[in-house]
Amino acid sequence: MIQEEFVTLETAKLLKEKGFNEYCKDIIKEDDNRIMQSVFRTNKNLPKLCYSRPTQSVAQKWLREIRGVYVYVEPVIGKRWTLSFCDFNVPTEESDWMENEINKGNGYKVYVTYEDALEAGLQEALKLI
Repeated sequence: MIQEEFVTLETAKLLKEKGFNEYCKDIIKEDDNRIMQSVFRTNKNLPKLCYSRPTQSVAQKWLREIRGVYVYVEPVIGKRWTLSFCDFNVPTEESDWMENEINKGNGYKVYVTYEDALEAGLQEALKLI
């Protein structure tokens, strides 16, 4: 059965720090990494050390629609995945600044699963905005 992948605690914390305040059914507690079902609450309505836990696709859409940063995963040979970024907030000729910053001197990292690549891309983009 295909299931949506949820963001990790680290990504949930970064999202809250960067202003993610969408309603989410799941929340995650920092002190024990426990996942709890809630009645669709936002980050600003949660106790300290609790974070909204959206799916990766919701986090990706929020970055694109609200923050103007597009994180996308591209296939490479051998059923592996790599990342690309586009910042819609800067002129076209500068839109690859984020990608250059993340891959500085290291080339493109390759991931075994699409979900691992997307999670890494979400975290890297959030750290830079």
